[in-house]
Amino acid sequence: MQSHPMQSDPLLTQDELDFIQKIVSKPAQKRRTNVAPQLTLGEQLNELLARLGGEEQLSLDTHTDQQHLSFPLHLIQDGHSQSRLELGAPLIFEQGVSERPWRLVLPMALTLLDSSDRPSGLKALELSNNGMRVKYSKSGTPAKDQLLQLLLPQGQRVQLRAQLVRRVGQTHYAYTLQTLHAEDEQTLRQYLFEQHSELHLQTAAVG
Repeated sequence: MQSHPMQSDPLLTQDELDFIQKIVSKPAQKRRTNVAPQLTLGEQLNELLARLGGEEQLSLDTHTDQQHLSFPLHLIQDGHSQSRLELGAPLIFEQGVSERPWRLVLPMALTLLDSSDRPSGLKALELSNNGMRVKYSKSGTPAKDQLLQLLLPQGQRVQLRAQLVRRVGQTHYAYTLQTLHAEDEQTLRQYLFEQHSELHLQTAAVG
């Protein structure tokens, strides 16, 4: 695979690109520090992807340390009829007896507002791309089905629909979540990937 100079990509930072390159490269291969989030396409592959168009969803999947990362691939056409694939923020799964979304134990609880920007009484303690464990600070039981806004660091918000699955403690509850818009899904994926990458780098440094 041929590497190209780094290009601007709002989804992936250089640290994240280095992380991806590390987990997909064989140990014997030398790593290039300047790796763009794109793959050069051969003529036959280019023609195949052109025929597929937007009908198929393409992904780059990596498996390491009992984890599965699935990066969406987007076909980009430039002004010279050249094609390239760009990586999006991945879905992250844990592998075991069955595969399930990777869950982040949040370093600090994240606030959830209701659809009117008022405190919902919920704070997220664990988070994945399709669920969360929350603490409820109000009396009674939280609503089973509600529209919420998850407040991420740096002022980002993710609009989501949360549905109660079960009570897991005196004030703790498990919810499934579904993002309301494509940009919300990308924001959530990117946040989880950044936290996953940071934890991976911390583990590698300790080891």
